[in-house]
Amino acid sequence: MTAARKVKISVSLDAALLGVVDRLAQNEGTSRSAVMERWLKQVSRRTQLLRLEEETAAYYEALTVAEIEEDASLSAASSHAARKLVVDEPSPRRVRRPHRG
Repeated sequence: MTAARKVKISVSLDAALLGVVDRLAQNEGTSRSAVMERWLKQVSRRTQLLRLEEETAAYYEALTVAEIEEDASLSAASSHAARKLVVDEPSPRRVRRPHRG
């Protein structure tokens, strides 16, 4: 995989904010660009998660009564089936019988 191409831009920042960026960069032994890129990625990720939460809430709020009942039935059936699963227990040993030929 190749590294993403970086694009050089110019931005204007409040002097106090630039001071925060510079202190972080110095403490981390990195560059201003690295600090600001990390911040922007974090904000972008939070924005994506918030959008997903909002879309999920809107989906469930738009369900009809019939869809809610169907969802509840499927959930109950899945829970019942899952309780029957034995996942963490080792499988029983099979006894080998001599082959008669």
